[in-house]
Amino acid sequence: MVFRWKNHCKPPAFACTTQLIWCSILPLNVPNKAEVGSSPHPSSESDSLQLFVRDASPASWLEYAEELRDAAELLWSHSSDCLRVATMLDAQFVPESAFRVSSISRTYTLLAGFALENAIKGILVALDPTRVNTGNLSRDLKSHNLQSLAAKIPGLTLSDQEQKFCESAAAAIPYWGRYPIPLEKGGLSIEIGVDEQVRMTFLGLFDRLAHQLYWAVRDGWDSGVGPQTLKVRSNKYGDKIDPGESLI
Repeated sequence: MVFRWKNHCKPPAFACTTQLIWCSILPLNVPNKAEVGSSPHPSSESDSLQLFVRDASPASWLEYAEELRDAAELLWSHSSDCLRVATMLDAQFVPESAFRVSSISRTYTLLAGFALENAIKGILVALDPTRVNTGNLSRDLKSHNLQSLAAKIPGLTLSDQEQKFCESAAAAIPYWGRYPIPLEKGGLSIEIGVDEQVRMTFLGLFDRLAHQLYWAVRDGWDSGVGPQTLKVRSNKYGDKIDPGESLI
């Protein structure tokens, strides 16, 4: 049985204001998740499957999603520290257009895209454990296409602004959020700079997805092959943490 407890810090104040607590169970003799400076050594294929499925639980996807969102917001707290400015010149070397954006814009979009991807995939795993319980990520989750992934969530509708952000972030993940060029010239796309309006679009969508994921697994999730999440508790999603409540 594994208990996990975590404070969440709310940038840019860096004051820990929320908690995520969850409890998962594994069959006996399966090693715990790695601690700092160590790594687990599954003794069998069966143990490897159990560890894989445990770490693929929706609560894990939520935890990663929140960390990535928090990291993006920490960056944003320094968004005015430095700017990137590029000027396009015409044939006579006369400036005709300029591009001005925060120097953290690309990395913010990359982290935001990963945060959305984790939240969406967590919801999809919560809906269907077979997406992970064979020891492999299902084919439909082997994608960074945020629009396509989001379309698999029943009842979820994205606004035009959210669709645009997902499209931009999906391009940033394999390309301009990490590298100056794509794998081939056909993969070139236009970088979208992040401003306050774009940021709020991301945060609003993330909040909706994270709420849906939290409430989907609040009272447990069963993988169908052994590992389970018994309870998840956080005061971030309109819920309350009762210090006297048993997590098992």
